[in-house]
Amino acid sequence: MHPVRRPAHPGNIPWLALAALLITGGLVYLLGPILTPFLAGALLAYIFDPLVDRLETRGLSRTVGTAAVIVLTALGVLVLLLVVLPLFQGQFTELSHRAPAVLALLKTRFVPWLQQTFGIDFDLAALMAWLTEKVAQNGTAWLPSLQTGAIAVVGMLANLLLIPIVMFYLLRDWDDMVARIVTLAPRRWLDTVTRIARDMDTVVGEFLRGQLAVMATLSLYYALTLWAAGLDYALPIGIVTGVLSFVPFLGFGLGVVLALLVALLQYTDWIGVAWVAGIYLAGQVLESYVITPRLVGERVGLHPVAVIFALAAFGQLFGFVGVLLAVPLAAILLVALRELRSVYEASDFYAGSYNAGSFDSASPAMSAPLSGQPMLESRIASLPLLHRGKVRDIYAVGDDKLQIVTADRLSAFDVIMPVPIPGKGEVLTRVSAFWFDRLKAIVPSQALDIAPESVVADSERDQVAGRAIVVKKLKALPVEAIVRGYLAGSGWKEYQASQSVCGIALPAGLVQADRLPNPIFTPSTKAAAGAHDQNITFEQMAALTGRDLATQVRDASLALYRSAAEYALTRGIIIADTKFEFGLDEAGKLVWIDEALTPDSSRFWPVDQYRPGSSPPSFDKQFVRDWLEASGWNKQAPGPLLPADIVARTSEKYREVMTRLLA
Repeated sequence: MHPVRRPAHPGNIPWLALAALLITGGLVYLLGPILTPFLAGALLAYIFDPLVDRLETRGLSRTVGTAAVIVLTALGVLVLLLVVLPLFQGQFTELSHRAPAVLALLKTRFVPWLQQTFGIDFDLAALMAWLTEKVAQNGTAWLPSLQTGAIAVVGMLANLLLIPIVMFYLLRDWDDMVARIVTLAPRRWLDTVTRIARDMDTVVGEFLRGQLAVMATLSLYYALTLWAAGLDYALPIGIVTGVLSFVPFLGFGLGVVLALLVALLQYTDWIGVAWVAGIYLAGQVLESYVITPRLVGERVGLHPVAVIFALAAFGQLFGFVGVLLAVPLAAILLVALRELRSVYEASDFYAGSYNAGSFDSASPAMSAPLSGQPMLESRIASLPLLHRGKVRDIYAVGDDKLQIVTADRLSAFDVIMPVPIPGKGEVLTRVSAFWFDRLKAIVPSQALDIAPESVVADSERDQVAGRAIVVKKLKALPVEAIVRGYLAGSGWKEYQASQSVCGIALPAGLVQADRLPNPIFTPSTKAAAGAHDQNITFEQMAALTGRDLATQVRDASLALYRSAAEYALTRGIIIADTKFEFGLDEAGKLVWIDEALTPDSSRFWPVDQYRPGSSPPSFDKQFVRDWLEASGWNKQAPGPLLPADIVARTSEKYREVMTRLLA
């Protein structure tokens, strides 16, 4: 085994990263006033890059596609302004005409109410005379402020004009810039950096889509409810409230002030005002507990409080620039925390086997050498044989337990080969035991803490040592739970034909072996011996098992896959897809059965050889399948004798995956 190469000065890396972070933060703080158009242009370029990519696939050049997108976006904004501004103008003109009535209302209703309720003697005429006097006295002193305000307005207009220019150049050169950044990543970290960048891209994209949905939903809610309450200016107030909701409490605060002001001017009693206040109170509750958690939080895995805190914190530190930076930086922190979690869960400290004086974290059973004695099939006379499958022999242990013996048989093209693969059965047993124990917090397994040697005759112990497990006898569900995290095998073929896998629509533009945006659950039926499993939809599975149980199986499968996949990456293995089987105990509780994330039930790829766009090598029986394809065998039983080098290389692959996972 080759020694692990370490950086020459590993202690310098955290300090360099901290220095880079501090310098970047300082520059953002100092340059905040001029960064707004650049960050806004970069954000728009990021949002519209997929659209320009799609136009490129239609034959347009990058420059023409970029110009077309910017022109269409500008036209969309212009059309929106042409529709909305006349409404605002007309309604605010009407509001200005009501100004005399407002003053009269203050004199006849508000001032007497203050006097009667609080005993406050409020002279409105004296207040107006005092304000007029102050304006006359300090008019010249306001001139510098007016000049500063005018300069600020000019600066804002310049920034608005600068945004589309920045957007054009960034959007046109987006792919080239990303490629240049990729070339700067250390080669040893390239796969990890690429994976993390994709995770961040997914989180930011989902947040933006979710936030746009929140803004549209809130605009519609407030506009319709205020209109139903008979409030004037319902449309502009509703739109303002919804659109500004991306800044915490700004949309709600401004909207409720405007709506209550209009309500006080419009209604002759307090009932209408109470209705408006109730609408905003209900809207805030819906936004906080229903709309934002469903449309944003569930998309990105961020708690709504975390989203609000990020926006508020970065806004406080860096102003409006901080609001623009908050979402990407929150995504970076989220993905970083997930990475730290996977490292922590892969540590000996978390697993409970940490020993300060030893680097060997494997249990004695798992670290023991393989027996090296191949076994094609078991011959245990002391227990009743219930079933002999492609790989496993199942024996009855009393009425409520089973002994599962994993032989060294290998099946290819649904035919069992006549030559065993040395160590294969022991590898599958150890890997399954490892996963059953590691992931037991998600769903319990059927494994029992009973030594397999204790239930067979003394002369048969060598047949079960290291390759058998005693389990509870359970009722198996009639489906197999398949989770796919990457586009491979039959899924890749189906995607090429229909841009979907097992009826689940996927984004356009994916290539072979691409990582899916999110793992997908694709169940199948359990076929009889000699037949092939059939893919089914979740609805079909629900019809077979019941919806509640189907939902439990789906959620447990996805949770098992995510946790296992995160851990495997720390061991240099990609779990592209896997198959789970479940049963029910006597209380109707879901239990994990059969095998667990082995090379036979999963597609394992080495991280260092993974390249999207091609089929990566795998840790399984691919050597055998390739040899059989080239041998001219008709794929009918009996299988041919396998050459010794093919057997040895296949055995080594199984042992390698066990060594990597169990460390």
